[in-house]
Amino acid sequence: MVALKLSAFSGERPLILPRLLPDTSAVAAMNVRLNDGGLTPINKPLLAGTVSSASHTTIYRHLGNWLSWPGTVNAVPGPVAQDRLYFTGNGVPKVRINGTDYGLKVSRPTGALTAALSGTGSGDTQSRTYVYTFVTSFGEESAPSPASAIVDWKPGQTVTLSGFAAAPAGRSITLQRIYRSQTGRSGTYLYLIAERAASTGNFTDNIDVDQFQEALPSADWNEPPDGLAGLVSMPNGMMAAYVGRDIYFCEPWRPHAWPEKYIMTVDADVVGLASLGGILVVMTKAQPYLMSGNHPDSMQQQKLEANLPCINARSIVDLGHSVCYASPNGLVAVRGDGSINVVTEQMMSRDDWLALSPMTIVGGQIDGIYVLFFDNIDDNGDRLAGALFIYVNGQPFLVRTSAIASASYYDVGDTGLYFKAPGSASVQRFDPPAGPPQKLYWRSKEFWTTTPTSMGAILIDSGQDIALRDAEAIQEEIDRITAENADLFATGALDGDINATPLNQYEFGGDAMQAIPTASDYQELTIGIYADGKLIQTLSTADRIVRIRGGLKARRWEVDVSTNRQIAQIIMAGSVEELKQVA
Repeated sequence: MVALKLSAFSGERPLILPRLLPDTSAVAAMNVRLNDGGLTPINKPLLAGTVSSASHTTIYRHLGNWLSWPGTVNAVPGPVAQDRLYFTGNGVPKVRINGTDYGLKVSRPTGALTAALSGTGSGDTQSRTYVYTFVTSFGEESAPSPASAIVDWKPGQTVTLSGFAAAPAGRSITLQRIYRSQTGRSGTYLYLIAERAASTGNFTDNIDVDQFQEALPSADWNEPPDGLAGLVSMPNGMMAAYVGRDIYFCEPWRPHAWPEKYIMTVDADVVGLASLGGILVVMTKAQPYLMSGNHPDSMQQQKLEANLPCINARSIVDLGHSVCYASPNGLVAVRGDGSINVVTEQMMSRDDWLALSPMTIVGGQIDGIYVLFFDNIDDNGDRLAGALFIYVNGQPFLVRTSAIASASYYDVGDTGLYFKAPGSASVQRFDPPAGPPQKLYWRSKEFWTTTPTSMGAILIDSGQDIALRDAEAIQEEIDRITAENADLFATGALDGDINATPLNQYEFGGDAMQAIPTASDYQELTIGIYADGKLIQTLSTADRIVRIRGGLKARRWEVDVSTNRQIAQIIMAGSVEELKQVA
């Protein structure tokens, strides 16, 4: 008995010969979702918003608003206030608060105060020095000014402080905090004695000896360097970024302060960072590193002995279970336990990988799957553009889609993948839950028999019927296209005249009007049966046994599916009776 039963479908592994693939693998998989074991079409992208420029290549959604920037920008929400967004890669490091962008650093006062004694005192002499800091309206405190000259104060005297600098503009600095040295049980340190509105006016210290407040917190804080890049957030209020070969960590819960004492250095220039829980993955132009710790002062680093350099910062994606990035050898996956492997080496050759131009790809993710957007010109001058969905966990395979992106963004809040096409300011959501289904295409591996054999029957079991939600999405799609056509017709900008558009933009005699689908268009099903590489029969019937044209024997059998319906399984056998035995 000869029978083929296909279920628990998977995607492509182009490196493997079609006859040697696992039974459920595909030689072609397009626009198909494979997380439910069946063949389920992905939904058409839907408009989610717009950004300020069609040329921008980084997009981010913050508090419901779409932001965008040119170049590679890393943006992360703040650990102390949910309305703050911190980002690097667009000039100096910045923070966005209430819709306004500020330079991240809070500049320290550069000049020391002058302390002058007045009055006659008596009793024990106490040596004093003073510093002051700037404080923003958002509660961010700068590093202190240089210390004043020491004055020897006695009870009964006052100290007048002068030389306060004007607050730097553009950082919403509203306060000054004044600190005085004080000796206690644990030694001498600087303690807060006064907070006042930012001023250049003098200050008179007549604060009692025992009226000091908290200790100066920012003594060893440093401003973030202007070239800080690759910003990522970590647990326990930490953030990390880099300059050259140096990895910087912010003071926990103080994203504006980046103490130099926390810097860690690696052996090669850093390309990008990603965080797997408390583990920082550092991708360089040589080997990757792992850094871990609960606080910046306890970080430990581990160099992974794998010659897998990162060649593209925009390819770096944190999938939750691993961090992936593009190397010359393929797509690399790094896990928190230190394991590392080239995911694509089991799927495609190095030449096929390089044909995607990994130096220019844009990475993304959806449901823990790596999404690789590519758009480049091949050796023949033809454009190669689209996306690959690379399943990293388990046995790797890929699925293709025609979506083209110059920027992508994954929103963990709604687990949605958003993208922007080149030259467009529109942001779309990929495979939205409310979208109408696209047409999928899936072609099986080659099934070889030892001797020429005939196939007599086939059964295509469909999945669930169109759900109410899907029916609503289809009707919304029909209504949307109808409305857009009406608007276009009203403007008269149909682009239907001769030479109105570039050659081949529309079919001959066509124009900008979109074809209006019907509900039946979303129930299309075409099954192709191939014998020794030739198409011998085309079917469009599901959920009942169909006889295959008789009289033909072959050693190589294949089947393909083109549909916007869900397919649960495909069974093909030599006869109806044999099919019933395996169904």
